Amino acid sequence: MKEFLRVDGTDEDDTITALMDAAVQHCTDYTGRHFTAGDGVSFFLERWRSASLAFGPVTQINSVAYYDTAGDLQTLATSKYYHDSFVNGATRIHFHDVPDLQTYNSTPIEIDCDCGEAASPNIKHAVRMLTAHWYENRRAVITATPNEMPMGVQALLNPERIVDLQQ
Repeated sequence: MKEFLRVDGTDEDDTITALMDAAVQHCTDYTGRHFTAGDGVSFFLERWRSASLAFGPVTQINSVAYYDTAGDLQTLATSKYYHDSFVNGATRIHFHDVPDLQTYNSTPIEIDCDCGEAASPNIKHAVRMLTAHWYENRRAVITATPNEMPMGVQALLNPERIVDLQQ
């Protein structure tokens, strides 16, 4: 990264690391993808329904837990749900023959998954571009000519986005 920024020495290492972390988080949020394989993620539902899982790609569903009518935590049998994975990384989970849920619980269902994949060259370059942009424009307000976010970042990230058109 320091070569991309044309930085010598170690004085700026902490700043560069923080900017890179922020750039990775921005790319994760924008695309809906996790870039660390095996990240544990939990999704919450308010009722039994087919749902798209917000981040992806989902590599494995570990468990589906729910609060029954008595308020006790239960684990749903794997035979009572299945999931579809799509080419773009989106995942939908479907349920059948499900038990009643606890009343007055806003999120009685928790889906525990593993997500993540290696970052593509597009993502890596978008992180470099964002880090460089933020490194060169460190202030929230610039009194000179404003420098917008590079349009190339959006062009690199758009093909990587998980967009669910079924919701």
